[in-house]
Amino acid sequence: MSTSSHKATVRRYIEEVLDQRNLDVLDEIVAPDCLIHRPELQEPIRGRSAFRQGLERILQVYSEFHTTIHDLFAEDDRVVVRLSHHVVNRGEWTSRLGRHNVEGKSVSWSAITIFRFREGKIVEEWVCRDELGMLIQLGVVAPS
Repeated sequence: MSTSSHKATVRRYIEEVLDQRNLDVLDEIVAPDCLIHRPELQEPIRGRSAFRQGLERILQVYSEFHTTIHDLFAEDDRVVVRLSHHVVNRGEWTSRLGRHNVEGKSVSWSAITIFRFREGKIVEEWVCRDELGMLIQLGVVAPS
């Protein structure tokens, strides 16, 4: 598969799965044995089924979810995207500091995500996001 098709798949993941909440697309673009590395989890998510369940829980936290892609780069089997998310929270949100009641609060954050492909499907994802910025915006922590 070409780097342009990998980039198109990442765009599809962001636009259709995350922003439009169409989790059925995962069956088409994510490998069954994928590994997903997220900052709030100590262990990676293993497998497409577990990934789908995790995304269902994540997306239930937000009443709105919008993404802006700022940069999208590809080389060999990797795609890197720099993006920002803007969301409105429905209730509790989990960070590395615990669970927080943030109902009705909106928050934006930047992230850089790396995707690895195998046979045209996402087989691994690493997420790095500005969690401290999120915590400050939500009033969970205050700068001194």
